[in-house]
Amino acid sequence: MSILHIDFESRSTVELKKTGAYPYAAHETTDLWCACFAFDDGPVEVWRPGDPVPGDIAEHVMLGEPLIAHNAAFERTMWHYILGPRYGWPEPDIAQWSCTMVMCYAMGLPGALEMAAPAAGLDIAKDGAGRRLMLQMAKPRRTKDGALRWWDEPEKIARLIDYCKTDVEVERALHKRLRPLKQSELALWHLDQRINDRGVLVDQELAVAAKAIVARAEENLDKRISQLTNYEVTACSNRNQIVAWMALHGVKVDSISKDKIEELLEDPDLPPPVREILDIRREAAKASVAKIDALLRGASPEDGRAKGLLQFNAASTGRWGGRRFQPQNLRRPE
Repeated sequence: MSILHIDFESRSTVELKKTGAYPYAAHETTDLWCACFAFDDGPVEVWRPGDPVPGDIAEHVMLGEPLIAHNAAFERTMWHYILGPRYGWPEPDIAQWSCTMVMCYAMGLPGALEMAAPAAGLDIAKDGAGRRLMLQMAKPRRTKDGALRWWDEPEKIARLIDYCKTDVEVERALHKRLRPLKQSELALWHLDQRINDRGVLVDQELAVAAKAIVARAEENLDKRISQLTNYEVTACSNRNQIVAWMALHGVKVDSISKDKIEELLEDPDLPPPVREILDIRREAAKASVAKIDALLRGASPEDGRAKGLLQFNAASTGRWGGRRFQPQNLRRPE
């Protein structure tokens, strides 16, 4: 049985870390610079948009043979949204995929390839300069006329391809060094991928309404803190103003972090005016829309579902971790 090792380099106007892979891959500006791949211990080959579908990859997929990538969830998603519909690549079944990042997590190793390789004792290292180039080429350059201009100089593309080739070599060497997942664990990861593909439905109307409520609450709290401090503090978010105002009232602190505020509020000798201001600051901190924004950014344009929210084996105990919206870390009612 042959194994296909594969890695992609992509570009888009979308911020991958903010939206996740699904809205990123589905966006009209997203495309691939290249795909680099190797079968077993064979040479690393290159495909670029405009090239025909590699016949050996098509045959490999149609035969149901295994594919391996590092953070394979990204390669799977890009294949589904771009390589298949746009370039005619036959799409593998989820059960054909394995992921060296998940294998690293299962062994308590770092997930990032540049950290996992040395942790596993490999002499091959990630290409640091190539990584910086990759990050540059992943986004369009700024232009005065507002048009999209990609970093598509031939020498840059050639350098990026070399970087991608190196990644395939590192991933392949890492795969040989890692302990394979048990069949039951691999099957559980495949289930995890199906769950992430399905996602959770986002009530976008409710989310937008919630943001409006939070905005009104923040406005009211800012007015209140301004009035109580005689406008020496103009907003609950103005940390330096609050610290300076507290010093004038006999409470000198360097921090008003959440933990520090809780500590101060437990002091029975805390002056009442300071206590009231800290209560307002604490209340304003609850009025965060970060989770709502993350949920809206990650909603898939095709079906309104937020996908890819779970990371398999994120902790050394084997439990899942949340990503972006952090669905496992929702505030519980008191």
